[in-house]
Formats: sequence, C-alpha cells, structure tokens
Amino acid sequence: MDQSRYFSIGEVSKLKNVTIKALRYYHTIGLLIPAYINPENGYRYYTMGQFIYIDIIKLCQQSNVTIKEIKSLFEKADTNELKLFLEKKSKEIQDEMKSLELLQKRLDLLQTAIHSSEVELMNEGFNVQTFEERYLLCSPTQGGELNEVLSFDQLDEQLAEFTNHTFQYGLIFSSLPNQCKVRDVFRMITIEDYQLIKESSSALLLPRGDYVTVNCTKETEEETLQLLVDYLKTNDLKYHDIYMLYLVTDVFNQDNHHAQFQVNVKSAP
Repeated sequence: MDQSRYFSIGEVSKLKNVTIKALRYYHTIGLLIPAYINPENGYRYYTMGQFIYIDIIKLCQQSNVTIKEIKSLFEKADTNELKLFLEKKSKEIQDEMKSLELLQKRLDLLQTAIHSSEVELMNEGFNVQTFEERYLLCSPTQGGELNEVLSFDQLDEQLAEFTNHTFQYGLIFSSLPNQCKVRDVFRMITIEDYQLIKESSSALLLPRGDYVTVNCTKETEEETLQLLVDYLKTNDLKYHDIYMLYLVTDVFNQDNHHAQFQVNVKSAP
C-alpha cells in the first residue's frame, strides 16, 4: 500500500469532522467502504476521492435524509439520480424556509400585539392619539356574547385563507340616537391581506388620523362606553362609529379582559 495515497480513519475523522464511530458504521452497512483495509490489523484507510462521498452523506443527513435513502442513492451510483435528488431536497428546503419565515412573522405579530397592548394599558382617562392607517376584516353580528362568538368563528374561517394573523380584534358600535349598538365584529389584518380583499364588503380601512381613546375592563365596558359618548357630546366632537379593540395583555385571564374604545374624530392629511 502506498501510504502517501491513503488516509487513516483517524485522519479522515479530523479532516472531515466526522466521528470514527460513524465511519465504522458506514462501513458496516456498506454505505462507505474503505479503499483499503489492512489484512493484518483491520485498520481502515480512505482515499481523497472518497472525501466527496463523506461530504454528500453529511449534507444529506443535515437535510434530514435517512441513512437508508442515502444508501439507496449510493447504490445507484448515478449522477443524474443525484442531481434529481438534490433538486427535490432543494425545493423541500425552500418550502420549509418559507414556512419558517411565515412562522417568524406570526410570532413577531403576536409580540407586537402584546407590546402595543401593554403600552396602551398605561394610558389613563381620555386621550387623543394619532394612529396610522389600519385594515379590518369585519362580519355583521346581532350583538350579545353568543352571537359575537359565532360571528368571530365566521371571521376565522375567512382568515384561514390569508397568510397572516395580527392577533388584534374587537367590536364596532354604530352610533344611533341615544343608543350605541354593536354592529360588527372585526379582526385586524395586514396590508398584504387587505390588498387581496379590499373590494369586498367585509374589508374596512381605518384612516390615519386622530382618535379619542379610553380603556376599560369587561366589568366597566358599558359604563365606559356611556362616558365616552358623553365626552364626545360635551366636546362637540363629530364621529361615526366607535371601535372597541381588545387589548392582548393578560392573555390567560379572559374573565376580565381589558379593551380600548377608539373613535376617529379627525382624519389626518
């Protein structure tokens, strides 16, 4: 044996960052047979040309390919088969990356919803805030907790067709003479999803502008709504609808949730 042409199993282990145990296993199952085995001591030796096989094995394993699949690929010893296999794995990885990017976006949206809700919860009394343009997916409701839940279920069916979920939702009150009545339930959606459905009657754009806001709990909801109406009348503020946005704060205590009423009183240019 020409020692200059061969690498011991220990040398291969260090050079290719693969364990000796793994190399022995590959030999045992016939996946990667050493180029030379010393008949006297059973020592295994590999050639540099076999390094590419180790690289392919490692790449396949990192791509969650089973040893059985790798062995089948090697047994075929067909470069065209390898090319087709790599194309397939590349497509699977691209699809997985898209799924992970979508998951990351959803996680970011939930974090944003929680953070913004915690910030809003620190506001006390009536405030005037400027909000950027926002987008809603709405569904009519008859009012009452059961009807609202059913209406939200309908919204969720529609949301399943979209890519993102902002985790922000609420109710729309129509201002009637001496009465404020729940008209719609809504879930806030992203601008990307709004562009897909903006011609739909269920899509609503909240304009950028000044909004009078006031926070409440489930227990103080009706009282706060009446105080808001009185505040708007006292200050002679013109408005159309009242939006109640549930705040994503104490997520695991929905028995007494927090919410914020918002009324658009001045559209920004």
